[in-house]
Amino acid sequence: MDALSDPDIETIVVMSSAQVGKTEFLLNIIGYYIDQDPSPILALQPTLQMAETFSKDRLAPMIRDTPALTGKIKDARSRDSGNTLLKKNFPGGHITLAGANSPASLASRPVRVVLADEVDRYPASAGAEGDPVNLAKKRTTTFFNRKIVMTSTPTLKGASRIEDAYEESDQRRYYVPCPDCGHKQHFKWANVNWPEGEPTKAQYTCEECAVLIDESKKP
Repeated sequence: MDALSDPDIETIVVMSSAQVGKTEFLLNIIGYYIDQDPSPILALQPTLQMAETFSKDRLAPMIRDTPALTGKIKDARSRDSGNTLLKKNFPGGHITLAGANSPASLASRPVRVVLADEVDRYPASAGAEGDPVNLAKKRTTTFFNRKIVMTSTPTLKGASRIEDAYEESDQRRYYVPCPDCGHKQHFKWANVNWPEGEPTKAQYTCEECAVLIDESKKP
């Protein structure tokens, strides 16, 4: 989110494990642009059905429960709202929700912000139109201050969209300080250890001082 608000950064790539807050990160971005920097936004999901589910289960509750957003996006059920499940207008911009498997949903107006979620689950081509990520990126070409965000859990090494994008990036990682020596490190599975047959006693070994960090130190 800090990188997103840096005017010198155009593309943000998040390659991570599952269930660590990627979707919440995207929702925060959407809320920011609706409230603070109104812009046309494209939120891309692997399928049109997933885009509809995202709209109903994640986006709608955020708008409903956030006063700063509720006042800017009318309820889709009101006659003059101009809002649908897959398109929501707000002063100064709009958000379109699309599916990577649907060429029609990718072929609309220019957008400044592209949010591509779970890109490793996208089809190789959106119909006969080509790579859906490239199609989405083309929508931003008229904006000098465009932002492109790609997130995904990686799939097969060597055949992963998010891995390729991460390899092209400056490859920042999330560093965590050791509670004992303070050394900052990014977590590696090889440093997780437990007594044989007792995984509930797992501890993390600091790569600098070799102290064993137990579950109670996570907070």
